[in-house]
Amino acid sequence: MYESNQAARIICNDQVLADQLRPLLANIAPDCQVLVVPSDCSSAPLCRWLGDAHLGSTGQIHAALIETTEVLEQTRHAFKSRELGLLRRRLVGLLEKL
Repeated sequence: MYESNQAARIICNDQVLADQLRPLLANIAPDCQVLVVPSDCSSAPLCRWLGDAHLGSTGQIHAALIETTEVLEQTRHAFKSRELGLLRRRLVGLLEKL
């Protein structure tokens, strides 16, 4: 499965509560994001809570690449193909650059 190094995200639809939560999490989980609106997310096109309707073409491509790398990872023992392994690693490298 594609391992993401992205921060954890907490969705909170209450702005006041989110503002109180951010400083509390600063010491415990400094990379954690508290999201109130979609624009708060550093990876908005990939946030599952936004749904496919909010994905632009770039977000759809990024999501498809993640799904592809996950499938390649899940099936790597079944197909033991050097070429598929290389392809998966190239796609993961591309995702990291994006």
